[in-house]
Amino acid sequence: MRSILVYLILAIQLLSCKKDTTPETPIAPPVPVIAQYELAWQDDFNGTQLNMLDWSHRYPGVRHDGYNDTTTVSTDGAGNLVLKVYSDTIAGVVMHHTGMISTNKEYKYGKFEARIAFTNQSGSWSAFWVQSATMGNPIGDPQTAGMEIDVVETLSKDGRAHHNLHWDGYGTSHKTTGLITADLGVNSGAYHLYTVEWTPTYYRFFVDGVQTWEYKTIVSQKSEFMILSSEVMNYAVGSWAGPIVSGGFGTKKATTTIMKVDYVKYYRLM
Repeated sequence: MRSILVYLILAIQLLSCKKDTTPETPIAPPVPVIAQYELAWQDDFNGTQLNMLDWSHRYPGVRHDGYNDTTTVSTDGAGNLVLKVYSDTIAGVVMHHTGMISTNKEYKYGKFEARIAFTNQSGSWSAFWVQSATMGNPIGDPQTAGMEIDVVETLSKDGRAHHNLHWDGYGTSHKTTGLITADLGVNSGAYHLYTVEWTPTYYRFFVDGVQTWEYKTIVSQKSEFMILSSEVMNYAVGSWAGPIVSGGFGTKKATTTIMKVDYVKYYRLM
């Protein structure tokens, strides 16, 4: 009887130690959160003139080595906004005319997109950008003050797209970072699509739907204006835009320094 009892105890111990071979239910990896956007505003520039309910001429008057005025901005009747840089002579002085417009409304968090054809000459540059009205105020808090977000800047004889961020004003506290793409032919006069996705935690930049840069370190949390601009300044040879072309940019009719915008769209972050 005792031996039978021993065998029973051993059998119970063996059964209790038997490994559970039931397969475990696999734990699914977390699903990445993909930002979703909804079209909230657009301008296709199909009218006979710029819609001043949506846009304003920005910084009229002297800017850098040019003069911002309304004569440089028009629609062409074919669905394009046209910004020209041209030169004329007034009282014996050569004057370079430039253009800059900004949305009347501020936007925050979303996808900012424009289809643009650029042709710059030496001494000029053109851009699609977003800027805070209080950039640099207060210094040291760009999340609150806002930032300058250059979706794209283009230069003469340079097919690269320049993406830049600026904050803490434009004085001694100014800070900036950016990325320059490979040669994508952006100054050829051909249309390209320029996009930035702006969320509370990152900026992502795209050219023709291909991501070119991402930045997460500092992100504006303030609503900002969208801006389209062409500017001129007489830089030294080999620096930024370079020297203004000898004799200027030609008349308004003859100039080839032209920025053509097919459309601008804003998709809100959902």
